[in-house]
Amino acid sequence: MMRGSHSHRFFFAFKPDPVTARRTDIFAEGIARGVRRIRPEHLHMTLAITHDYPDYPHALVERLLAAGDSIRADPLTVTFDRLVEGYRSVSLRPSHRDPALMVLQRDIVATAAAHGALLREDYSFDPHQTLCYRDGPVHQRRCPPIAWAVTELALVHSIYGRTHHATLRSWALMGAPQGAFAF
Repeated sequence: MMRGSHSHRFFFAFKPDPVTARRTDIFAEGIARGVRRIRPEHLHMTLAITHDYPDYPHALVERLLAAGDSIRADPLTVTFDRLVEGYRSVSLRPSHRDPALMVLQRDIVATAAAHGALLREDYSFDPHQTLCYRDGPVHQRRCPPIAWAVTELALVHSIYGRTHHATLRSWALMGAPQGAFAF
């Protein structure tokens, strides 16, 4: 799909609570001097993402919302304890992958597909939270853990090229009803 200067993309994400977002921003400020950081209200962990669209795809958004409405999952905690400086970005990552997180991410993708919502085929889930974008050498190290309780899944509309994020809907993670499947 098109990657124009003002295209629409949508993603399912976990967003930290405001206190954790501010704490993360303070940490980022200490390691990312002189570059534009991700604003605290935009910090997130992407779980699944769509292609970019030149026009707002109303039908796709309805399918994504329906998929979100049917997802049931237990709350979980994410812990980032590694700082990874890549060629283009700096991000926080976990040292170990949480099996429950990996199952939930796969369930989100499967549920979106079951509702006819086309996601990026080339997206490979790698749990992380981007702090900033910059050019520089690759480096990684341990960092003080930043952890937060994930109690909500959000569908975010991003206007690529305008640094605009709007949460279209969020869903509480309250677990699957007894005897129900997590979908």
